[in-house]
Amino acid sequence: MASSDLQKQVGQLFAVGFHGCSPSPEIKTLIHDYHVGGIVLFSRNFENAEQLQALTLALQNEAKLAGHERPLLIGIDQENGLVTRISPPIAAQVPGPMALGATHDPECAYSAGKATGETLSFFGINMNYAPVCDINSEPLNPVIGVRSPGDDPEFVGRFASAAARGLREHNIIPSVKHFPGHGDTAVDSHYGLPVIPKTRDQLERCELIPFRRAVAEGIETVMTAHISLPCIDLTRPATLSPDVMGILRKDMAYDGMIITDCLEMDGIRSTYGTEEGSVLALRAGSDSIMICHTFDVQVASIKRVCEAIKSGTIDQARLADACRHVATVKDKFLNWDATLGQSSLADLSSLNNRIAETTMDIYSRSTTLVRDKNGVLPLSKASIIIFLFPGDKTPVGGAVDGEGTGRSGLYQSNKYLDVLRQHNNSIAELRYGASGLTSEQWRSLEVADVVIFTSLNAKESPYQESLGLKLAQRVRSLVHIAACNPYDFLDAPSVKTYITTYEPTIEAFSVAADIMFGALVPTGALPVGTNALTKTSAVVTLFDAQIDLDEVVEVWAAALPTYLVPPESLRSLIVCPHGHHFIARIGSQVVGFCLAYTDSHSAPSTVYIAVLAVSPRYQHQGIGISLLEETRAYFRATFGFNNVKLGSSFPRFWPGIPQDLPESVQHFFTHRGFRLSPPSARSVDLYQDIRNFQSPEKYITRARERGFRFAPLKPEDYEACLVGQRRNFSKNGSWVEAYVTLHPDKYPDSVMTAFDSQGQQVGWTLMLGPSDALNKSWAFPQTCGPNTGLIGAVGIDESHRKYGIGLALICHAIENMKQRGIEGVFVDWVALDGWYEQVGFKTWRSYRPGEL
Repeated sequence: MASSDLQKQVGQLFAVGFHGCSPSPEIKTLIHDYHVGGIVLFSRNFENAEQLQALTLALQNEAKLAGHERPLLIGIDQENGLVTRISPPIAAQVPGPMALGATHDPECAYSAGKATGETLSFFGINMNYAPVCDINSEPLNPVIGVRSPGDDPEFVGRFASAAARGLREHNIIPSVKHFPGHGDTAVDSHYGLPVIPKTRDQLERCELIPFRRAVAEGIETVMTAHISLPCIDLTRPATLSPDVMGILRKDMAYDGMIITDCLEMDGIRSTYGTEEGSVLALRAGSDSIMICHTFDVQVASIKRVCEAIKSGTIDQARLADACRHVATVKDKFLNWDATLGQSSLADLSSLNNRIAETTMDIYSRSTTLVRDKNGVLPLSKASIIIFLFPGDKTPVGGAVDGEGTGRSGLYQSNKYLDVLRQHNNSIAELRYGASGLTSEQWRSLEVADVVIFTSLNAKESPYQESLGLKLAQRVRSLVHIAACNPYDFLDAPSVKTYITTYEPTIEAFSVAADIMFGALVPTGALPVGTNALTKTSAVVTLFDAQIDLDEVVEVWAAALPTYLVPPESLRSLIVCPHGHHFIARIGSQVVGFCLAYTDSHSAPSTVYIAVLAVSPRYQHQGIGISLLEETRAYFRATFGFNNVKLGSSFPRFWPGIPQDLPESVQHFFTHRGFRLSPPSARSVDLYQDIRNFQSPEKYITRARERGFRFAPLKPEDYEACLVGQRRNFSKNGSWVEAYVTLHPDKYPDSVMTAFDSQGQQVGWTLMLGPSDALNKSWAFPQTCGPNTGLIGAVGIDESHRKYGIGLALICHAIENMKQRGIEGVFVDWVALDGWYEQVGFKTWRSYRPGEL
């Protein structure tokens, strides 16, 4: 490959930022000479709506002129709330993640995602670096905070999923971030490398949960985090670590596009450096390298990656995969005709008005009255009120300006004061700062009827926190408003009246004003802290057959009434080797269980979750989630297994999720991160009443004419049978073991065999009667009737396939079973659509296999 061609191919793997409000010479060079595939926009790149729309169109025209096969990905951090790149008056303000979380309604996140998507689409932006999947489990987190919906992983997953769905509705590419989770740190990766000393098990119980759900739901892109996880990789930040990215690529089987966070952030720049980081990130599994600020660094990084490919440091297969991932996303969302079109600016006003109407409804459901212990509210419109607002710079984290410069947020108090004066036009303002208040200012506060004290991330600003606590001791009627992070005075008992808005936007603050003056009844609820939704009270423990067995059988009957297995049979299926089960109790009562098995014949060993069930009256309380969590944790700790499959080997239950159960059952597993097969790739169990069975003559005749004969396996043919099984089916240890078990001396008429004209065995099937010992390993044949047998493990020697032996083999097996007085035949775990149906079988149940 010529150097220039390689440079253009590599350029598609870079997303770059630039300076200026029109295409700069530098960005034109990157588009024309280096074929960069993506552009990152910041607030620095536009001043008004007309100019922003013109900019995106100009960038795409440059790409078209440069001969790009596909349009540019043009992305932006429009998380909303605290991190809003396109803000009023250009676009209507949309609530941010934690404000949405405070509604406790994921449909609000969906509506916000739709509104954001419509806005971005209007301006020619096709990718959003959102939603945030980080869990704000560390209250002092300076970089995530209100950018996360909350501090519970399941909760965060629901809101991120809904937001991504809304973005897609307007053809905007969502990108969940920051994998594998940036929430549990007190360091901002814009300015340093946060260290999160969590084990894999701890990550699986928290940080990875929203990402597993996003992957299972088909998320198009994932953004990485510049964090250190020493328990996973001692030497490299997550973005550069094959071990960390392997969790996403290998364990989660993610085949979508991975994009790095900006490699000019200090988490990378001050460790490995941006240029070397570009090489390491691509090698580790990322597909799109983001470098937001410096032209020389961008060019040098592209060239460094090209050198690494030429030298073999990055292999060609990794390059090809990265190019494929980027192209797949572009082909799904972008085309030149739509890209080079433009919305009419005359429509912007009506768009913004329509979005504002929707989002103000969400804000009214979000802003939270945490407590009003002294009954200060509602405030009087005639009271003497003083409004305190921080006058010094306030901490907001490096993501707000995106520059990594350390600039603090500058929020002018006059617009907030104007909102309050709509309710009481005599309110006076007093700005406070690090120098504190004068004696005269204190006297004015102490004689006021009410003081409204506003803080912006006080936990990171000692002067704000100190003054807030002093006011609580010295002022008679005080209202605290946390205008961003709700943790400011959440755990301060001296703060009696406390409102939180989750973001420093006028829209959220105006709702707080409505609440204070009695114009609105507050309905928002904290999505963090002790008042957030709690997990189930059920206690999950390992199954004890002597104590728990009968209660598990009772829960089965209540939870799975359409699959009533006779109790004695169910007991024998549960209590068997390789079973590792968990039960959930509330008090002394078993309310749910998870049956899991290892397959000792598989290599590597496989974990099957065969049955997960909760008593109907205890469903939707998080019990199933806890059972699943503890079961997976057990297998991680005991066997080192991170992955599990839905289904079972031996004993045999379902081969996946039964599709006759409510669709919510499938959603439960998808939301927990299970990757389900497409509905078209289902597995089925089959059944046929054989009392009047007649073999279709064409299958019998065809096999006979080709010299094949069929007979039950005899003792003298047993060893040759096992040779045939091992030759053809050694990858399925349970399959081979079934034939090993069924020695004809002990189990006559259990295997039907096909022989060729030379007398060599070329086909086999199990044909088990209802009372056969091995048939007891299947849970469901007996639910079809008391005299039901089973056909299973049907196999033809590889060299004799497609000769019509299989159907003839089945016919002979059914005839044999019919002669033995068997009335019905069950065939399980069938993926060959329509094959068994040719001899009369019909679908009994269908299933969607899945794995995690």
